[in-house]
Amino acid sequence: MTQALEKTAQALRERGFEAAVFSTAAKAAAYLAGDMPAGQTVAFGGSMTAKQMGLDKLLRENGHPVLWHWEVPPANRPALLHEAMNAPLYVCSANALTESGLIVQIDGNGNRVAAMCYGPSTVYVVVGKNKLVAGGYQQAVRRIKQIACPLNARRQGLDTPCAKEGGACDSAHCAQSMCHMTVAFERAPAGKRTVVLLIDEDLGY
Repeated sequence: MTQALEKTAQALRERGFEAAVFSTAAKAAAYLAGDMPAGQTVAFGGSMTAKQMGLDKLLRENGHPVLWHWEVPPANRPALLHEAMNAPLYVCSANALTESGLIVQIDGNGNRVAAMCYGPSTVYVVVGKNKLVAGGYQQAVRRIKQIACPLNARRQGLDTPCAKEGGACDSAHCAQSMCHMTVAFERAPAGKRTVVLLIDEDLGY
């Protein structure tokens, strides 16, 4: 898998991203912590990968104020999400990443893709090897719809067609859909630094 990750890292660099490959999540976390300017606020997008890596705890221990909407009551989330858009640093994952360097995200609120597009001056995208697909955009979307979305829907207790045993995506009959927008990053967004950390472990959904 390391060879595929290295190939993807090079493809990402050709698209204007910074990219690095790590053998373990611990090494990626150490790099990320060391790369961040001291004391700056870090906002998080919804990310099981970041949670598994313990990045929120690590960064707090290193003196970074952390903004994460998962940690506050639903009524307080809109204000925190707006605050996160003005944070200098942002951490999220990707739903799928092609070997040719295309990052594909499917969002419900849009806060994650908004921050990746505009707002925070530096965005770190942490990606486990399980998110990598050998094909192109269609294969990336298929991975998200068939793997990431069902797992996320079950985690959140949503009543979606994909969350049911043996279920599949049915956007026409999905009142609690998480899939409100699909965004593909063909190149690194202009005016900001986007760093993709590729990890040779299965992480997140």
